[in-house]
Amino acid sequence: MKIKFEDEFFPAILDRGYTYYENNLVEDVMKKGNIFYAKVLGNELYNVQVEIENNIFVDGSCDCPYADEGNYCKHMAALLYYLDENPITKEENYHSKEKELKTWLKKIDYDELQEFLVELLITDKSFSDKFRLKFSHIFPPLSLEEYKKKIRNAIITSGGRDGFIDYREAYDYTNAMYKILTEVETLVDKRHNELAFSVIKEILDSIPDTEIDDSNGSTGEIAYSCIEIIEEILMATTSDQEVSKKILDYLLEEVVTDRLSNYGIELCTLFHFYIKNNLYLETIEKSLLSALEQGKNKKYFWHENEYVEYLLDIYQQRQEKDKKFKLLKQYSTNQEICFQLVDEYLNLDQIDDAISLLKKRIKTTNEASYAWKLSEIYQANHQANEYKDILYQILYHLDKYNIKAYRKLKELYPKQEWLNVREEIIRTLSKSKKNSLADDMLDIYIEEDRKEYIYEIVKEKGMDVIIHYEEYLLPQYNKELIKIYIDYCKRLVRVASNRHEYQTLAQYMKHIKKMKNSSKEYDELYTSIKEQYKNKPALQDELSKI
Repeated sequence: MKIKFEDEFFPAILDRGYTYYENNLVEDVMKKGNIFYAKVLGNELYNVQVEIENNIFVDGSCDCPYADEGNYCKHMAALLYYLDENPITKEENYHSKEKELKTWLKKIDYDELQEFLVELLITDKSFSDKFRLKFSHIFPPLSLEEYKKKIRNAIITSGGRDGFIDYREAYDYTNAMYKILTEVETLVDKRHNELAFSVIKEILDSIPDTEIDDSNGSTGEIAYSCIEIIEEILMATTSDQEVSKKILDYLLEEVVTDRLSNYGIELCTLFHFYIKNNLYLETIEKSLLSALEQGKNKKYFWHENEYVEYLLDIYQQRQEKDKKFKLLKQYSTNQEICFQLVDEYLNLDQIDDAISLLKKRIKTTNEASYAWKLSEIYQANHQANEYKDILYQILYHLDKYNIKAYRKLKELYPKQEWLNVREEIIRTLSKSKKNSLADDMLDIYIEEDRKEYIYEIVKEKGMDVIIHYEEYLLPQYNKELIKIYIDYCKRLVRVASNRHEYQTLAQYMKHIKKMKNSSKEYDELYTSIKEQYKNKPALQDELSKI
C-alpha cells in the first residue's frame, strides 16, 4: 500500500519515524476498518493509531507528549512507513490478541520466565536496549564511558574492513546513531541532563574524525538531531546554571575552533536561547567580538554576518543603541549589515547618511543590489532626477539589460517621448555587443514587441527554445517557423536512436501539425519519415500515435 502522508509531517519527524521503522520499533500492528493500531517503542512503549482512506492518511493519534500537543509525531510516521511496505488487509482485534498473550504468560512458571528473560537480556543486545528503555525508571543510566563505547562500536561496525563507511554503509551508521540518540532522549526525560549533553558532545566530536561518504547527508542528520536534543536540555535546565554554562562553554569553544562548522554543523544557532533568556550575555559578547576580530585575518570567514546578528540581538536586548550603531558601521562592508545600517539611518530620518553609504558601496563594489536600494530611497523621497540617473546606471553598467530597470525608466516618460528614448537605449546597449541582436536584448525586444529582432535572435536556437518564444513571433513568422521546424525534424530523425528520442521527434511533429497552414509540409515530412525508416519499429510506433 503506497500511502500519501509525508506532506502532513515535518521533515525531521519523518526522518526520525523512518529510523524507528527501520530499527523494528513498530510492533503488534492490527487493522480494524480504516484504523490501524500499533505499539511503537520510543522513550516508552506508545499506543499509536492512524486512519487511512483510499491510501491517504486522514488522521492519527499517539499517547506520546508531542502528539498530546496536537502534533503528528514520529511514532505515527513510523507506523505509516511500516504500512507502506507491509500492507495489512485482514482485520484483527488487537485487544483480543493482547489478552491471549497475557493468558499464555500466566501459565509459565515465574522463575522459569525470569530465567529466560535474564538470558535474553544478556545475549540479545537489541532486546536488552529495548528493555532498558521501557524500564528506564528502574535501571540506572549507563555511564559516559559505556556510551562512548557504544558510539565507537556504532562507527566501527558500520564501516568496512578499511574502517571507511561508504555510501551504502552510511545508512547503518545513521541508524546506529539514532538508537543512541533515542536513549539520550530518555536521559533528558529522566532529567539526567548533564549526562545527556556529555553523550551528545561525544557524538558531535566524533563526526570530524569519522571517515564516511556523507553524500546522503548522514552526519548532517545526526548533528541536526543532536542540536535539537541540546535545545531540549537547555529548555529543561533554565534554572540549572551548571549544565547551561557547560553547554555554553562548548559553543564558545566552537566559535574559536570552527571545527564542526567546517562540516556544516552550526551550533551557534543555540546562542538564541541564551540571548532570549538574558543569560551570560557579556561572555557571549566578548567571545563573538574576539572571533570577528580574528576573522579579519582569515582567508575565508563564513560567520561574520551570523556573529554580527547575534551581537545586534544582544545590544537590542540590553537597549545599547550606541554599540549597535558602532557595530553596524564597522561591518557595513557586508551587504546584509549595510542594508540594516541604511534602514537605521532611514528610521532616524538621516536620509543623506543612507544615500552616502550606498553610493560608497556602489563605487567600491559595482554591485547592483546597492543601486536598487538607493533607487528605492530616491523614489520614496521624490528625487526624480537622481532616481532616473540610478536606473540608467543599473541598465547600462551595474546590471546590463535588466528588464526591471528598463520598465521603470519607461514609466518615467510620456508615451511619445518614450519612443525616442527607447531607440537611444537600444542603440546604447547594442554598442557594447559585437552583435546588436545579442541574447541579452531579448527581454527588451519582447517588451517592445520588436518581432523582427526576436526572430533573428531565436531562429538559430534549438526547437524547444524557438517554441518557447513562438507566441511573440506568430502569426508574422508562421511560414518561416514551419520551415525551421521541418528542417530540425529532418536532422533529428537522422541521429535519433532510442525510444525517448523518437518520442521527442513525435512531439515536435505534433506541434507542426497544429500550426496554421502547415498541412502540406507536415504531410510530406510524415510520409517521408514513415517510408524512409521502415526498419525502426519503435519510431513507427511513436509516429502512429501522432
